[in-house]
Amino acid sequence: MATVVSFPKSECRIWSINLFFGTCTLYASRVALPLCATAVAHEYSWNKNDAGTVLSCFFWGYACTQLFAGAVADRFGGERVLRITTLIWALLTFFTPQLFDLSFTTRTPLLFVIIVRVLTGVGQGFHLPSMASLTSRHLTASDKGRVFGVCLAGSHFGTVVAGGVGSILLETFGWRALFQFVGIISLIWWVIFREMTTPHSSRVRTLSFGHADRVQPTDDSDIPLTNILRKSISTPSTGSTAGVPWMKLFTHPAFWAAAVAQYCGANAYYTMFSWLPSYFSDNFPNAKGVVYNVVPSTAIVFTSFLAPFMATRLFNKIHSLTYTRRIMEGVSLASMALCLFLVTWSSQFSSSLLLFTLAMAARGLHHGGVCVNPCDLAPQHTGAVFGIFNSFSSVTGFIGVYVAGYILHETENNWSYVFVFASAQCVLGSVVYSLLGIATRII
Repeated sequence: MATVVSFPKSECRIWSINLFFGTCTLYASRVALPLCATAVAHEYSWNKNDAGTVLSCFFWGYACTQLFAGAVADRFGGERVLRITTLIWALLTFFTPQLFDLSFTTRTPLLFVIIVRVLTGVGQGFHLPSMASLTSRHLTASDKGRVFGVCLAGSHFGTVVAGGVGSILLETFGWRALFQFVGIISLIWWVIFREMTTPHSSRVRTLSFGHADRVQPTDDSDIPLTNILRKSISTPSTGSTAGVPWMKLFTHPAFWAAAVAQYCGANAYYTMFSWLPSYFSDNFPNAKGVVYNVVPSTAIVFTSFLAPFMATRLFNKIHSLTYTRRIMEGVSLASMALCLFLVTWSSQFSSSLLLFTLAMAARGLHHGGVCVNPCDLAPQHTGAVFGIFNSFSSVTGFIGVYVAGYILHETENNWSYVFVFASAQCVLGSVVYSLLGIATRII
């Protein structure tokens, strides 16, 4: 069988751009509901607790998927898994308005909506671990962190596009148009990606999808999703995921330091990601949505792009990858903590917008820190380990986002409690990772 080879430089650029835009559409889909949460809640008579449940339940499916998504991608190839799962969540995104309306023909409309959101989360949960697996197989050690960080920056670019275009669509045509717009661009990317990775594509030869010990189906019809899951559970893997020394990883302090940092930073990010449109709508009803939905996300686009290159330059100066990761992640978390604490004292739109923009910019530095740590800790099992790492951040998606909604419901929209809670966790993550985080191989 074919052996796995590294991307040539030209192919590396092409696939970086392709995966960047794939992640862009992924996050455009993910941010669609938070952008229009106020309008949807008003139409369906949801309170803050209901809205928090609907916003957070996406991460129930997303987090559960992380437990096996990386292993499935490592075994069958991230490119194959992406072809199936992207189609699932893209279609669910496009038909979300119709499915929400359909929920009111059932006896439990809120439960029906929750199921739709959970299934969307399941579909999206495969994307990042599959991308991590794909890049780790076909990039040199020196390129992995930088390219993967650039691809992940697409998440923030997608948020900006959805925030800008989505705000206009929301004000002009209503919230349903937003989901249909995002669904269409997601399906367009799926068509392009499928064309690049199907057997007749010339790029398949460059990708060298074959793996000495990996299942090699000839087309998508040979690997339906249920078959992938059944085989991944019932059949011992003989590929790169075989014999993964999980116990060695789970008993290493550095793994848990990275996990804590991942959890704490993600809690603050997902709190802002899911609730900022509602925060500005509640506190500054006359403010333009196109401003507060775009400006903070634009800041994180720039810093997440720059972070991998900043980390490379820092490494060239201090010659320690461990201290490079600690500095990047420590500065990111500490800066977020400060901004979120200060925003509780802000009563002006301009100062609040500035602080949230700085907090989002600080989050972008994470792309030179813990975000790419799986490539350092487990270079041969990056997809599987990234999936586990991502599950820690996903947990905050359904716990942190729901807790924020619960706090707001119980305190009559006192946003200070929400942001102080997130700030305190960022301080914890910064201290733990700065003391115990490493960037050397564990397994």
